[in-house]
Amino acid sequence: MKKLPISPVFVPANKLDLIEKIIKSDADGIIIDLEDSVPLAEKDTSRDNLYEFLSHNILNKTVLVRINPTGTEEGKNDLKQFSQLPKGVRALVVPKIENPEDLELLPDVDLFLLIETPLAVRNLSKLSSDKRVLGLILGGVDLSTSLGSDMEWDSLLYHRSKVVLECAINNLHSLDSPFMEISNLEKLAKECAASSGLGFNGKAAIHPNQVQVILKEFLPSEQEIKEALEVLEAFNESKGAVISVKGKMIDKPVAKAMELKLRLAGIEIKD
Repeated sequence: MKKLPISPVFVPANKLDLIEKIIKSDADGIIIDLEDSVPLAEKDTSRDNLYEFLSHNILNKTVLVRINPTGTEEGKNDLKQFSQLPKGVRALVVPKIENPEDLELLPDVDLFLLIETPLAVRNLSKLSSDKRVLGLILGGVDLSTSLGSDMEWDSLLYHRSKVVLECAINNLHSLDSPFMEISNLEKLAKECAASSGLGFNGKAAIHPNQVQVILKEFLPSEQEIKEALEVLEAFNESKGAVISVKGKMIDKPVAKAMELKLRLAGIEIKD
């Protein structure tokens, strides 16, 4: 799995001046949004301005662009504009994706799929297997509305589990839904811990002040990195045999988990 953002922050495409604030934050990614945060009357201007901006500026963050739903006129225009991604853009984020047939409308670029409807959850295995898909993002606001549920973490546990499962099967990056209470950092930390424990690789943010909390919960500590490196060194020396390291049994699945932990920190282990 390639290094992908753990705490990307959503930024409205009609407010490009906010990007500088995100660049100065600890966020490791930006999701520039052409969809919900941009009024209908500003869609065309925002799209043109964004493409021009990205064509002339390489940001020191991983950049994702969320387009409008592909079934709308705005989405079709987004796809025409971004049929080839500007050099600094990592992938398109596609909302309201539900069926494998929807993928046929998309260009041959890297994709993140927003999972926001019950039908999308039902079709996850087919959606996740497309070779262009780098990752899945749970869209909790729209999904909970469709379900008639609230947005509490446990209310969407089944759907979160499905996203994590399919990402693990297809070696994709998994991002949990943004936490909507900007000032409640204590609750955010608890939700991040639950998401990380379930297997998510990160969590999208809606404000820069959420980033440090997210990174703290998802990134391994220096001690965890040191231990993971020690475990992998010992396992590699054993040539794949089951071993004991400091009283803990280490086999291939445990070694793979250590590799993933290091990859989230940007450390690649060569075979």
